[in-house]
Amino acid sequence: MGKLEKIEKFATKGKVDKLLSFLHDPDRQVCLRAIEALGGFTSQIDVLGALAEMMDDGDVVQRKAAAESFASSEGSYAESVLMHRLEQETDAGVKEAMRESLASIKSHTK
Repeated sequence: MGKLEKIEKFATKGKVDKLLSFLHDPDRQVCLRAIEALGGFTSQIDVLGALAEMMDDGDVVQRKAAAESFASSEGSYAESVLMHRLEQETDAGVKEAMRESLASIKSHTK
């Protein structure tokens, strides 16, 4: 079983700790799929923290994926992280993903 299949299996079973271990995989596709899978677990503070760290990554695609993963989250912590990172981000695509996630979070809290 390959890494991508393992990520799918762990996501289905809710094994967040296993998903987190793939975030720094040298294979970009593995890392991106782990970020995407973790988007389903943003109610967990450790997941939000890990995704926030990924927004510090030098890889624009990974930063954008992490920003998009925040879209399903709720609460002020996720909003605060995105607003803070938005001020620091230089890439227009990542900024747009952050704005879209912020709008999604705000719609969840209404």
